[in-house]
Amino acid sequence: MKLAMTLQDEIIKILLDKLAIGGLLLLGGFLINKAIEKLKYAEALKNEITKQRFITRLQLIERQLTEFYWPVYLRLQKDNVVWERMLDKSKEDSGPLQKIGAVIEIDFILPNHEEMVKVIESKIHLAQLDRELLEALLSYIRHVAVYKAARSAGFTDLHNTQKDLLPPWPENLYPEIERRTKALQNEYDDLLARYKDF
Repeated sequence: MKLAMTLQDEIIKILLDKLAIGGLLLLGGFLINKAIEKLKYAEALKNEITKQRFITRLQLIERQLTEFYWPVYLRLQKDNVVWERMLDKSKEDSGPLQKIGAVIEIDFILPNHEEMVKVIESKIHLAQLDRELLEALLSYIRHVAVYKAARSAGFTDLHNTQKDLLPPWPENLYPEIERRTKALQNEYDDLLARYKDF
């Protein structure tokens, strides 16, 4: 009987050991599974944050380009293209070129300046300004304000008196806007090409 009891005790002991080992394995598997799930969740969260940062950067550049840089750049381009016609207005003769120059000034240059000032005033926060660009934009606004005031006061030959009357034209404005517009457009195009990877 003692031998049977010992055998029975041994069997119970083995079963309890096996059950304990199984329970530990089950608990260990459960804990490992939870840890893997947490890692997967953390990785998914990290990927989502990266994606959101990417999309936010893409949207910011898109706004910078569509609401500030391209409108300013294109208006400066227009000014550059018609400026020679504008200079024809101040020639001594009263021929057709002078008349064309006067029409260009009234119908194009002044409205173009007004629209560009509106863009600058309302969207300057998108420019990510540094001191150089801020000074160029402020110089432009001062130049346009005095130019409009002089025209309103009856000065019609501003080109001959420009050095005395008008604040200087910001020579670095166009190249700086052009450089930044092209750099942002390149970055936008690169980001857009990578967008499909998300």
